[in-house]
Amino acid sequence: MIEDIQLKSINELVEDKQYFIPSYQRGYRWGKNQVQNLLNDLEEFMKEFNQKEDMFYCLQPLVIRKYEDGYEVIDGQQRLTTIALIHAYLEEESFSITYATRPDSAEFIQNIAKNYNKDTSIKNIDYHFFKEAYTVIKEWFEQKRQNGRTFKSKFSIMLGEQVKVIWYEVGEDVEVREVFSRLNSGKIELTNSELLKAALILKTSFYERPMISTQWDEIEHRLQNERFWRFLGKKKNYINRIEFLFDIAANHASSHSPDPYYTFYKLQEKDIQAVWRQIIADFALLEEWYEDRECYHLLGYLTQYKNITEYINLYRSSSIDDKQHFKLVLKQRISKEIESIHLRELDYYHDKAEIRKVLLLFNILTVLKQKNVDTYFPFEYYLESKWSLEHIHAQSTEGLNTKEQWSVWIEGTINLLEGLDRYKTLVEYLRTVSLEELTEEKFNGISQRVMEETKGEFLSESNGLDNLVLLDQGTNSSLSNHFYPVKYKRLIDYDKSGAYIPLATRNTFMKYYSDKVTQYELWSFEDGEAYVRAIESEFSDLILQAKGVVQL
Repeated sequence: MIEDIQLKSINELVEDKQYFIPSYQRGYRWGKNQVQNLLNDLEEFMKEFNQKEDMFYCLQPLVIRKYEDGYEVIDGQQRLTTIALIHAYLEEESFSITYATRPDSAEFIQNIAKNYNKDTSIKNIDYHFFKEAYTVIKEWFEQKRQNGRTFKSKFSIMLGEQVKVIWYEVGEDVEVREVFSRLNSGKIELTNSELLKAALILKTSFYERPMISTQWDEIEHRLQNERFWRFLGKKKNYINRIEFLFDIAANHASSHSPDPYYTFYKLQEKDIQAVWRQIIADFALLEEWYEDRECYHLLGYLTQYKNITEYINLYRSSSIDDKQHFKLVLKQRISKEIESIHLRELDYYHDKAEIRKVLLLFNILTVLKQKNVDTYFPFEYYLESKWSLEHIHAQSTEGLNTKEQWSVWIEGTINLLEGLDRYKTLVEYLRTVSLEELTEEKFNGISQRVMEETKGEFLSESNGLDNLVLLDQGTNSSLSNHFYPVKYKRLIDYDKSGAYIPLATRNTFMKYYSDKVTQYELWSFEDGEAYVRAIESEFSDLILQAKGVVQL
């Protein structure tokens, strides 16, 4: 059971005096890189601290248990020992740290500076590592000599007052070997959420604890639902997803702090019960948005590019009257973005990111327009898969490298052209090609002839929006550089097999947007033009809604 959880400065650790490392733990084993990294981090912090005096540097959790006149260290002994060695070099008063397997280890560390240059043999491997680490510390400080004693003095003050540890004290009745084993096997993760949960439980009455535990579990269970989680735009993998809500409460996203325990440091200073009430309120708001189909799609799009914290803050700001007004503002933000995009000037080779955004939004708006209220864009699939742009009709044979791919391309070309009298001679020629005897050189010659004779017939050279759709990379790769009818047939097969094909992508291949379909064997200029007009129309509707002219 947890007895206490708080932040303690290094000076406060010194006041507690005695620390004991039990025999079930391995000895001190930090090497040069680990010691240098800690010193470098502390120096970087010291530079920042000079500019912001309310800052502090926090070491990872120190898990301890009351033991005789001091504390037994269950986890964190490597850093604690390194701090003691730094104190020894700085000639500062330190705590006593004793290893059960080396009863005189505290004395060795305390006197390491005095005995450093003496020609004494190292008795054991632990003392060897103590001395190696001390050497790294000594050499590191000697490189800073140009700053004189000022550097050492400032460093010493900073170390004592501004460096803190997360003090995680367990009860004396706890089986420490089990705790140690579970910590080191990863079964106990001292994440921000677990640390804050411990702090919350400690400050809650015995009778309220079951209710908090139930609320906690219900929120975590809900966040484990992939559709709900991905609607929030989350790509980061949390061990406990409820930590995401604590990150929101701590405004972690805007802090840009690389510190893994930033959220705990920030929130432990506040009224933890008030923080918990905020977590419950934030979660209820997110659930309300998720259950609202229009909010789900608008926010699902926006959170692909910005943190949802921005929209929580927006909703609670004085500028928003109610949920309908909030939706209007969301549409205005999307509209402002798309109004700046010149759809007909987009190019596959120069504007891939913008085209992906355009096609994602087009697919989302297409789903939102469906009358079936059970139809939702699957953000969970979109975020889990790699997405790319696919040419609807491609005549290029780049990327076709096998006999099987060449054969499919030739057969697809025959199917495409055989209904057109003007290509009768070309089709007859292709039918004479021996697929068994195909080589790369022969195929290149065949494809070159086809391209020359059909040049200008199809929308095959376009790299604009009129010839591009959104597909996951796996499906895209399987379609490869084939003609439209080959891709269309394969896409239908994938759809039948249960693969996810975005609705607007499926509609486009089925020529849903074309005014008049005269030929299913090719993707014409007219088809491409109708497709772009459909995107423009969808976006125009959204812009009008954002202006309050029409309702969806």
